[in-house]
Parts: sequence; structure tokens; C-alpha cells
Amino acid sequence: MTEIRTAIVTGGTGFIGKALAGHLRNLGVTVFTVGSDDCDLTSAEATRQWFSEHGECDHLFHLAALYKAGGWPVEHPATQFHANLAININVLDSWSRYIPDAKLTSVLSYCMYPPHDKPHPEEELWGTEPEEYLFSYAMTKKALLVGHRAYEKEFGLNCTSVVLPTVYGPGDSFSEDSHVMGALVGKFVRAARENAKDVEVWGDGSQEREFLYVGDAVDGIVTAALHSEEEVLNMGTGGSETIKNISLMIADSADYKGKINFVTQDRFVGVLKRELDSSRIAQILGWKAQTPLRKGIGDTVDWYRRQIA
Repeated sequence: MTEIRTAIVTGGTGFIGKALAGHLRNLGVTVFTVGSDDCDLTSAEATRQWFSEHGECDHLFHLAALYKAGGWPVEHPATQFHANLAININVLDSWSRYIPDAKLTSVLSYCMYPPHDKPHPEEELWGTEPEEYLFSYAMTKKALLVGHRAYEKEFGLNCTSVVLPTVYGPGDSFSEDSHVMGALVGKFVRAARENAKDVEVWGDGSQEREFLYVGDAVDGIVTAALHSEEEVLNMGTGGSETIKNISLMIADSADYKGKINFVTQDRFVGVLKRELDSSRIAQILGWKAQTPLRKGIGDTVDWYRRQIA
């Protein structure tokens, strides 16, 4: 595939989906987005109806999923399992029925990998089990990869997928129950504006996560859609950072002068470290993230500050 002319983006009203749709439109692509207000993708009938009404397109980007950050997945594994399996099955079915000539690119999460402190290569997706607290959600993502393989083999459809780390940037959610970067940006920016004396950060600060700027994420997704023939590729920055250092960078960008309290008691922190091995995408597609972490944080802080000014 050398170009994208018309595309569907499921999850197109979410953080990454909205940024992806905007990026595609800037490239001159005609984009149809599917959010929860547009169609209940857990319903086979509703999904088929929506896809049948949107005609031909040459690419389908699949980002739709039910997920919430923090401890919510621990309390709702069955809810996630049912909804996400249904979404994936219905999207695959409608893809094969109504737009079989379209290439499918699915966006996956690095929570599929087993919990350890080494960078995860793509080969680790099989023959391993994900971390316990995200087991249900992660297994529906693995099932989506199985679905890719099945539809490709039986119907000759064209698909690929990318695995992302934690994505952050302008347009993210900055509430306290968001992903760690968005939550921390929100906390420190609001604290600086209100001259608060302290900010609470969950955990002791030693946890490590990999963060990918949203502009890099959408560029990489489109690059994979155009050029990847791989089943799955990791798409990260090639390194992780401690939550302590992330907090200090955000505090500095937000001009926060108060105290940072790292709190471990009765706070959800997840696994100690999560990092992707992204060497294959660099070798195969020549793709590399371009935004340094400190610059990405600064741009995100500035964007959020303007929203609440």
C-alpha cells in the first residue's frame, strides 16, 4: 500500500484515535470516525449497520476498546473481557463483510507482555501470560492478534498491528484517575496554579514506564499502515523512565515549587517496570520516535495550562 485515501478509525473520539484522525485529515485522507456515541461496537447488529452505511475505504484503523486506568481493571475483569471480545469480533466480521479490500491496522497495548524488568521483544507475546491485574484486558488484545491471523488465512485479508507503550500529549485526559502521565501533568499544573504546598504521587517513585508522545504515535501508526507486512511490531522510544524523574520533569515544566509526596499505602502502582524492545520497527520500517521526553512533557504541560487558563 502506497497511500491512504479513505479510512475508518474505530475509537476515533478517544485520545489517540482523535489525534490519528486529525493527522490523517492533514494528509488529505477522508476519515470516518467511530466513537461510542456513533455506534455500539459491542452489538453485532449495530456494528454491521454502521459499516454497511459507510461504503468503501482503503484502510481500517482499529483502536476501539473498553479500558480505564488505575485500579478499575482489577475490579471489572469480566466487564472488560465481554466488551472487548465483542468489539473485536464485530469489527473483524464487518471488515470481512463490507470492506474486505481495506487494510486493517490494529493498535495494541504493552500490557500483553509478561511482568519482568527487561525490554519486551515481539516474540514474547506467545507462550507467556500477562500481568495478573490486567489479565482479562490483555488477553482480549492477544485474541485480536489471533483474529488477524484467522481472517488473513481464511479470507486473504490484509492486516498488521502495532504495540504501544503509554501514550501522552495534548488532548490526553488530565484527571486524577487517568494514565500516570496525564494524571501527573494534571496534578502539578493545577497545584502550581493554586499555589498548593504538596502533590501526592502514587508509589515510591521507583516504578518505570515507557512513554510515547502522541504525535510520534500517530506518525508510527500511519507508517505501519502504509509499509508494514509484519503481524505485529513494537512501537516505542527504546527506553523507560522512573515515575520519580517524570514527576520532577513535570513539576519543573509546570513551575511547581511545593513538595512531592510519594505515597505507597493504599495506592495502586501496577508492575515495577514496563518497556518495549522496539529494535525491529527501526530495522524493518526505519521508524524512530522523534520527540524527546522533556520536550514532550513541556508541550503537554503548556497545552493543558492553556485549557484551564
